[in-house]
Amino acid sequence: MRYNYLAGLMVCATLLILGIFLTTNSYDFSRDNPGWNGSSEFFHKLDRYSTEMIQDIGLLKGKTDSAFLIIAPTGTYSDEEINDIRSFLHGGNTIILADETDAGNSLLSGLASSIRIGPSYLAGLDRAYNNSSIIVTNPVTDHPLTAGVESLVLDKAKPLTGGQAIIQTGIMSWIDLNSDYRMSSGESFGRYTVLAREQAGDGELIVLSDSGVFINSMSGLEPEWGNRQFITNIITYRPKLLIEQVHSRTADQNRFGWLAGMVRSDPIIKGLVVLIALLACAFFLRKRPPDLSFIDPGPVKILGSADKYQDV
Repeated sequence: MRYNYLAGLMVCATLLILGIFLTTNSYDFSRDNPGWNGSSEFFHKLDRYSTEMIQDIGLLKGKTDSAFLIIAPTGTYSDEEINDIRSFLHGGNTIILADETDAGNSLLSGLASSIRIGPSYLAGLDRAYNNSSIIVTNPVTDHPLTAGVESLVLDKAKPLTGGQAIIQTGIMSWIDLNSDYRMSSGESFGRYTVLAREQAGDGELIVLSDSGVFINSMSGLEPEWGNRQFITNIITYRPKLLIEQVHSRTADQNRFGWLAGMVRSDPIIKGLVVLIALLACAFFLRKRPPDLSFIDPGPVKILGSADKYQDV
């Protein structure tokens, strides 16, 4: 009996470890990456709010009173996708783009936005750690996204031009043209915008020049910084948050990742998986009837009708 119990525990533990191994990865920004460079903590936090994963840009049609979050996009959006995003934006919704690459600029251009992401990273003396690229920025305009946020720590952000500045670096910051993390010839101190907004039709476009704020090592910084509150403000900015999972690097997964995604997105499948797992564990850990073969019952006397009434 004890052997069966231990064997059952080993089988359940093996299945659990195998499931974790097959459905996690180490890809930058991936929602399935629990490491410092993944975004698993951010996506786990979404379970408490009204959110939807957008795996087809066409699903934006008809959405109202929503925010569409695009984190670290790659590749190029098709003309049809850009038209759908533009219609969503002009229809009174919000788009929040977090990126520091040309992919972000390409999308901004397609949306006819005046905001652009600069080509070089920012550095500064106002830093959270002993690294001039990990800069401390501060709100300069009242906005719902900065409510309760006195400072925001960014890692390798880029300067934004155009739009209305919401968050900027301190005065002791510079554009690190040669990427040496030091003030060099041709570089000068100044304030630079890292979060900007602009009105687009009846909607609002917001751009953050650092997608890294969503990775595990940045989104969970110490409470003295405002990163956690900033992330919460983004999630709750509109009644519903839509997460781009078409071009975003957060959707990167290994060959088994699609299975985990299917389980997460379908409550029925998720319930079936949990039920099967519980039944499997119950099967291996079930109690067997005790072995009583070592007990000698002795001779058995069968009472007759006369014995039944015999005086004792």
